[in-house]
Amino acid sequence: MLDKRAQKIKGDLNEAASKKEEAEKLKKEYKAELSKAREEGQEIIEKAEERSKQRADEIIDEAKQEVEMIKERNLAEIEQARKDALNQLRNELASMALLAAGKFIQGSLDEKQHKKLINQYIDELDDEKLGEIH
Repeated sequence: MLDKRAQKIKGDLNEAASKKEEAEKLKKEYKAELSKAREEGQEIIEKAEERSKQRADEIIDEAKQEVEMIKERNLAEIEQARKDALNQLRNELASMALLAAGKFIQGSLDEKQHKKLINQYIDELDDEKLGEIH
């Protein structure tokens, strides 16, 4: 009976040692899996951050290009408006010069009349038209 009891205790101890080994093995596997999962999670985070940074850079580049296009378009519009204003002023100046020449031709002008005609011409140029030249 003591032998049986000793064998049972020995068997229980062997079984406990076996279960302990199995538990240790499972613990190592769990730690390895956990470590692997953490590494994979970190990799996923790093890839997501990199993609986010790349997209942000793309958005910034697109915005810079759009700003440049708007700037170029606005400069072209300003240049065209300046050219139009100069053309309009030239046309008006030519009309006034023809008018003055016509008045000159219609009658013989003395120096006093000539100065008066020039002063009238200058008075007809208003500040707004002269302001567009600058």
